[in-house]
Formats: sequence, C-alpha cells, structure tokens
Amino acid sequence: MNVTVENEIKIIQMGEGPNLLSVTRAKELMAELDYNSCKAVIILGNNKVFSAGLNLKDLMNAKEKSEVSTIFTTLRNLLVSFRQFPGPIISIVGGHAIAGGCLMALASDYRYGMFGKHRMGLNEMYIGIDLPSDMLSIISHSISRDNLFEVATQCKMYTPKEAYKKGLINEYIGSPFMGKKKATEEALKRAKELAKFYINAGEPFVRLKQSLMHDIKFDYEVLIDNWFSSETQEKVKSVISSLSKK
Repeated sequence: MNVTVENEIKIIQMGEGPNLLSVTRAKELMAELDYNSCKAVIILGNNKVFSAGLNLKDLMNAKEKSEVSTIFTTLRNLLVSFRQFPGPIISIVGGHAIAGGCLMALASDYRYGMFGKHRMGLNEMYIGIDLPSDMLSIISHSISRDNLFEVATQCKMYTPKEAYKKGLINEYIGSPFMGKKKATEEALKRAKELAKFYINAGEPFVRLKQSLMHDIKFDYEVLIDNWFSSETQEKVKSVISSLSKK
C-alpha cells in the first residue's frame, strides 16, 4: 500500500494483486483515515482489481467463532470508518470490486469508474453470507429503490457501464480510445478537484455528511453562526463580486 498527501488530500494506492481486505489490511486503511493528517481521501486499486473483498481462505481456515467474528467485525468497522470520516472519501474503481470490495467502494462518498472488462457487484447471497442491516444501509445510500433489491440479492456482476446505470459508481469515464492508464489519470485529476471543492467548503460539508449518514436533527444556530463567520462572509462577497461583473 502506497500513501501520499497532496494539498491535504491523502491518496491511498492499495497496490497490485487482489487487494483482499484481510484484518491487517483493513486496520491499515482505518489508520489512514485521520482527519488531523488530511481533509480528504482518494482510494485506488490497480488496473485489474480495486478490491476482491474478504479473503475467503482466512474464513475457511478460521476454526473458532471468535476468529470469524473478528474478520466480519473488522470489515464492518472499516465501512463505518468511511462513513464517519469528516471529509470526502472518493474511490476510483478501475478494476474488479467484488463483495467486500464493492461495499468499500459504496461506503465512499463518490466513485469514479471507467471502461474495461472488470466487474462490480455483491455476491454474498451466492455463497450464503448474510448482508447485515448496517451494510445494507450503506448500499441503500447509493442504490435507488428501483435497483436495490436486484443489486443486493441477485449477485449480478456488472460491467462498468452497467454499474454506472445502477448507481454503483457516480461518474463513468468511458472512452476506450483514452487507454486505461490515461482514464485512471483523468479520474484522479477529477477526484482531486472534487476533494478540493469539499475541503474549501469546510465545516458545512462536515456537518452535511454527518446529517446524510445519521439523519440527525440540524441545529439552525450553527447555520446562523456560520453565516456571520469571516470565512463565509468573504466567500459570499466573492460570489456577489463575480456576479456583478457579468
């Protein structure tokens, strides 16, 4: 795993291979979600695999209930950490995103996808694994009611374009003439611009993300106090100035 920081944006490149979400790897990812060291996170896999999810061999080799519990609980904690991170988390899905890997992408706030032969989907039902309600809530935040049942239960592996139509990814970079490397570079460029936009939005974005995730009651006193802050006043003056020039 390679981690760099550019202008308060942490870029996590998970590396080559299947990028399985072992307990160790999941804990490494969680440790990087530190708002003191960055205000936004971008996650990439490689050109073949974003993440193939849990290591089934780890599950098969587990002899005690406590071992299996640790594996599933750690995945849950990873997904929760994505939702609780105050800044935006953006995933670039340029390879297979299967099962837990798909859930990790869906737990991100925004997802870029691109053309290719890779697939994205949830296969838990196929191998007889439950989708707990907290994981289902992550899916339902991204997938419309019309597509939710199909995506969650039918174990379909979607092409990138299908994944875009179903809501598994938000933005599709679909020019095959660009080449996979160029498409990834373009996705990374767009992700950095989007991350910077949310960083510049500041605390209002943090509060909005918390509201979206937890359906909490908003304190309007916070909105009013923020309106009078010097930072907000400067932004508003800048917008008014630009409009007056048109």
